[in-house]
Amino acid sequence: MVTGDCYALGQKLPSKAVAPSTQVDDLVNYLVSNTYTKLTYLKVRQPDPIAEIKAILMTNSIGQSALALGGEEGNPLALNEMREYLHLKASQSRVLLSDVVDRFSGKPWGWKPEWESVLLIARLYMAGEIKLISDNADLEPKSAIEPLTKSVRFKQVSILKRKSADAAQLKRARELHKDLFSMLGREDEDGLVADFQDNLSLWQGKLKEYAHLASTKHHPGKSVIDQTLSRIAKQLAICDSFEFIESILTHKDEWLDAAEDIHDLISFYTTQLTTWRRMIDSLQRFEPNRPALIKESVAANAMLQLESIRDNPTPYSQINQIEALIQSVEAVNATLVESKREHALLLLEKKIAEVSQALDEAHAQADLRNRTLHSLQHIKLDIAAQTSIPQIHYLQEQSGTALDSAMDMITVAVNAAAKPQPLAVKAPGDNTTVINLGSAQVSQTVAPKPAKVIRAADLSSKSYLETEAEVEEYLVKLKAELLAAIRAGQRARIQ
Repeated sequence: MVTGDCYALGQKLPSKAVAPSTQVDDLVNYLVSNTYTKLTYLKVRQPDPIAEIKAILMTNSIGQSALALGGEEGNPLALNEMREYLHLKASQSRVLLSDVVDRFSGKPWGWKPEWESVLLIARLYMAGEIKLISDNADLEPKSAIEPLTKSVRFKQVSILKRKSADAAQLKRARELHKDLFSMLGREDEDGLVADFQDNLSLWQGKLKEYAHLASTKHHPGKSVIDQTLSRIAKQLAICDSFEFIESILTHKDEWLDAAEDIHDLISFYTTQLTTWRRMIDSLQRFEPNRPALIKESVAANAMLQLESIRDNPTPYSQINQIEALIQSVEAVNATLVESKREHALLLLEKKIAEVSQALDEAHAQADLRNRTLHSLQHIKLDIAAQTSIPQIHYLQEQSGTALDSAMDMITVAVNAAAKPQPLAVKAPGDNTTVINLGSAQVSQTVAPKPAKVIRAADLSSKSYLETEAEVEEYLVKLKAELLAAIRAGQRARIQ
């Protein structure tokens, strides 16, 4: 009878049970009370201890203040017995959960079923007094549910007495928390660690948010963000509060440096990003005009400073210089662009005037006027809106081609309208041909001559002319080209 289920050992038999004799009943109680002298420490037994274990492990957090260990429901005598044993055995080395269960199932405890002992372990664990370890890693409450509710896993779980930070460590850790986050952490160890975890998680979330932008070209902080996220992840992975505090104090200087970097990054990506993007956009806009801008000392110096800020991996202290530098370049750039634009428009107006004169001489109708002037008018609008000096130069060159095309259109139109007539007589000094049609005469305009483009630079084999002889040789070639065009009945346009 003594070796049976210990739920009933040491308890009086129910009144309805039939005892063989009063003497046997007394003998059993005597044997139980003298064999399992600490069986009565379990005053309250759970009807479903496994469910209770799960419920305890699912509570809010390790070390929660609401966890009651001293009431009757918590079996305080049994809990203290377990605590003293683990304090002795698990302070320096690990103890297997299976060994603890076996110990308290035997004399003088007789705590059966085994789940009653596991329940005590779970309570001490959630009170933050011990650590549970499996596969050389600390178990978190949720991950501890399965190994603590399946007896076949007991040999895979070991118990170690949890170390606690001393008062001096807690004081230093609270001061570090204030330095990092501008607020004091809680005084108790678990609360202080929770404060660290919450604030580090906030940092982590912000840095992950900035990581995408920092990965784009000309945005600072990518390497710092990656390094800091790695540091935060490693710190947050430490479950044990003592080890957490020990680690963060050991790397105090690194955390202080990281805090400065993080504050710079937060300030940059929340308040300075608009100014930074304006700088990037301005430099991109100035880039086509760079050859002209760097010839102007004020603009050249300002552009060099802006590019230096843009390429600085930690430009945060220089952000306040950006607006003034942009304005310096902008003023010079506007003057240069306006000058080039006015010059290009002046030349374009001359070309439009030439086409208009040819149209007037051809007595052109509105349709022909619109078609021939369309390209030149369109180029005029483009130049007026242009801020790129190279693009203005390109449009200026295109206007020459548009002029030739316009003149060709007039020639084609005039030739198409002309009819072959015999006995044509041209009046001296007049640009009209009188066509004899018997009793009637019709005045008809001569079409513009075809154009030939003379590319002056192509006539020299050298980039620079350095002697009078070289100049004379060049002029001879240029003159020959021009005269050849004229003698061929063409108009020469130098480009």
